Amino acid sequence: MINLAISLGLGATFFILVSLWLGPVAGVFPGLGVTGISLFLTSRRIGGQVEAEMAEIVPMLQERRIDAAQARLEAIKERYGRWQLLLSGQIDAQLGMIEYLQMHWDRAMPLLQRGKWRNWTALVCIAAIHHRQGRREEAWAALDKAASVGPKEVIIYAIWATLLVRDSQRGEALTVIARGLKAQPDSQVLKELQAKIANKKKIDPKMFGETWYQFFPEDMARKMLTRGRRGGMQQQIPQPRIGARRAPRR
Repeated sequence: MINLAISLGLGATFFILVSLWLGPVAGVFPGLGVTGISLFLTSRRIGGQVEAEMAEIVPMLQERRIDAAQARLEAIKERYGRWQLLLSGQIDAQLGMIEYLQMHWDRAMPLLQRGKWRNWTALVCIAAIHHRQGRREEAWAALDKAASVGPKEVIIYAIWATLLVRDSQRGEALTVIARGLKAQPDSQVLKELQAKIANKKKIDPKMFGETWYQFFPEDMARKMLTRGRRGGMQQQIPQPRIGARRAPRR
């Protein structure tokens, strides 16, 4: 927000100078122009610095250096959060996802809430936490917001419909699928899911690919544990993968 204050200050100064010379009306557009250009340049500069530092987070997560990654994100937030509008919330959402993928629901929730603005991934995670903890109406409301933010993201409708089916709300699930198909009419995943729900067949989350585990890391943990038992070996439950990619758009 500091860059916004600087830009407004420069714009106001330019407006006053032009107004004193040519009159108030003549100073309006130059003042707005200076404000916009200044905001663009400062935002681009801060954004480049943040992007360079954020690139170092990915290797930390891949190496399971979770504490180091979290500390680095907090440092980036402390250094740049006051400069860039909405940046603190975006970093909070990243921190929330790290907690979420470790299945620390209560620690993840407030972070995700602070970073949910225009962030469909955070909203789906919030919905999943609500659903796990028995707050069904809050879960559906969060998924509705997620679908509004990311209307073409197939995984939103897939998760929403699957959770509704688990709650014996097949009619509502079909309505959600219809909404998804309106946004993505060529989605084979949604068409297949629609057929399964209509025919009362079991829904296997495997049909949604690896993206499912980004939102339900406990399923990955159970999957790995089952593999270990079948192999006759004692195996630790691995930490969920960090930084899973979003579902491909269809």
